[in-house]
Amino acid sequence: MHRMRKDRRILCTLSLLIMAAVLFMGTVPATAQQAQLEGAIIAAPRISPQDAYRQVSSGQAILVCAYEDETKCNTMMLQGAISLKEFESRLPNLKKDQPIIFYCA
Repeated sequence: MHRMRKDRRILCTLSLLIMAAVLFMGTVPATAQQAQLEGAIIAAPRISPQDAYRQVSSGQAILVCAYEDETKCNTMMLQGAISLKEFESRLPNLKKDQPIIFYCA
């Protein structure tokens, strides 16, 4: 059980790192590490707010507020979103192909 929590935390951390890379990377990789992160971005494309809303409201995707701090998450919570803590609790029951949209402000 403890191992599963640790694995989920690692998965969430990696997801957040990929999201950060999407938001902050330039167009030309400066290092091999940046080039490697750019390859990971392909697996996690950006979508428009309209597409996110459509997917979440239709039940196709889960919208997750990416802040670990519950207080900050509650102030940034969007309609239809769940907290990172709630997402972690749902993780064992999610299908592997379940679309998940992470956001941070």
